[in-house]
Amino acid sequence: MKPELEQRLHAVSKKQLVQLLQELAIRHPALLTELVNILENLTGEKRDAPEDIDEEITEDWDFSGDEQEESHQFFQPAPLPQDSRTQQQHIEEFASSLRQEMSPQLLVEVLTALIEEAISHIEHNNYHRALDLFGLLFDERLLERTPGLTSIFDEMIDATTPSLETLLSEASSNTMFDPNTAALSPLLTLSMRHCWLERLFALWLKRLDAHRVEKNFPELILDVAWIEDIPLLRKLAQNELQKQPHGEHYQPPRQGSNIVDFTRQYRTKALEKFLKELPRT
Repeated sequence: MKPELEQRLHAVSKKQLVQLLQELAIRHPALLTELVNILENLTGEKRDAPEDIDEEITEDWDFSGDEQEESHQFFQPAPLPQDSRTQQQHIEEFASSLRQEMSPQLLVEVLTALIEEAISHIEHNNYHRALDLFGLLFDERLLERTPGLTSIFDEMIDATTPSLETLLSEASSNTMFDPNTAALSPLLTLSMRHCWLERLFALWLKRLDAHRVEKNFPELILDVAWIEDIPLLRKLAQNELQKQPHGEHYQPPRQGSNIVDFTRQYRTKALEKFLKELPRT
């Protein structure tokens, strides 16, 4: 530890140290287990749950749908809105809140409430509203209004990917009767499916640029896509490849540009692999 940092830690109060740990746990939830293990080693005690660190944080990450303690006057578990207009208004309230500046802790509360409501809609077979909420989560992540909070969005998306994968797969494969055409039509219409494929593709690229090895998104994209969606996916990948310097896939890095060149090479290889995995049409 740097002497300057150690000196500052010795100077702060116990309350400020607790606040520091809480902030770290909010920004990096995976640290919770490690913090508990370190405390156990230091004190010689065993704990069933990290309540002494911040019980509220662990509750925030419980997507089981159980009631939580009150932490914010608006974002509380509430009965699912029944009529379509009220449901849409509730989604707009989430969107409005996410456009405002907020602390990491409040963002976790807002996103947790959003995800819990989306899962409640899934349990009530209201797939379209659940997709609207998940779509809002993805769109706000892609906008990166506050770069310092991006990791929270990513952690939330990672935590909900299994639910989203199941939802998209079912909505993509199931059909419903359309009274306008007197025929069966997919729950996930062509335009909705394309919108989701573009979202998933865009987030995959952002993670590639952050040097993250990401296999889930390409697999999810191919799982959701229909055969008629393959031209769209091929176009998205080819457009990204064409942004590389003409006729070049890799150049020896110039001095001071190693990271940029590595990112370019990594993205190129991932896109080329993705193109090879697309079914031929």
